[in-house]
Amino acid sequence: MLTPTDITEYGERHVEKWLTGQGYRCFHNTQRHGTKDLEARGGENNMLIHVLAGLASHSLPNLSQTEHDSVCSRAIMLGFDAWLAEVQMDRHGDQVGDIQWKQLT
Repeated sequence: MLTPTDITEYGERHVEKWLTGQGYRCFHNTQRHGTKDLEARGGENNMLIHVLAGLASHSLPNLSQTEHDSVCSRAIMLGFDAWLAEVQMDRHGDQVGDIQWKQLT
């Protein structure tokens, strides 16, 4: 059984794999309050991505207002676009379906 930490790490790996396949260079960041985000740097577009991951048999957690505000303010500071990536996995950590992307404002 995957632990919550495993689910988060697998989700981030799936998002990073997709991004690198699109030509982005990715960097992981952990903020002071434990929130993790992913910087994706591309030729013309740079993104700061918050990943929400969960098992396909359960609904994904909601993005809290604190998480939303944190990723948006950090993205503004960096001059990046803020995004949310939602990814679901099976009990082995394999991706189920497509990553759902939402631009944050």
